[in-house]
Amino acid sequence: MDNITKLNLLFDYYGDFLTKKQKNIFEQYYLNDLSLGEIAENAGITRQGVHDVLRRSQETLVNFEEKLGMVKKHIQQRKEIEEILTLLKEIEPGLELSYKEKYRDVYNRVSSLLKEGGV
Repeated sequence: MDNITKLNLLFDYYGDFLTKKQKNIFEQYYLNDLSLGEIAENAGITRQGVHDVLRRSQETLVNFEEKLGMVKKHIQQRKEIEEILTLLKEIEPGLELSYKEKYRDVYNRVSSLLKEGGV
């Protein structure tokens, strides 16, 4: 997982723990793809000020992850569900016709966990 994707995931989980200013600048930079200069102009601070806010925001997000580990757990659960779906696909051809409907129900329920973003 690249650094920006990881930061966005950390932000999804822990972004509410940032100050309003940190959250706003983080969103402008990582979600809206504004440059440091554009953000500095919008916020009325220097580019260095924007850089410092982003650095502190990243540190805060990483610290929460180190303490709580919610993103790590999310990634592990997602991987486990993907492996379960793979196993289900492998056993499908050998199922008796009487089990096909139950199989599809189980497969769809597990698959929906990934689609809903619950895991």
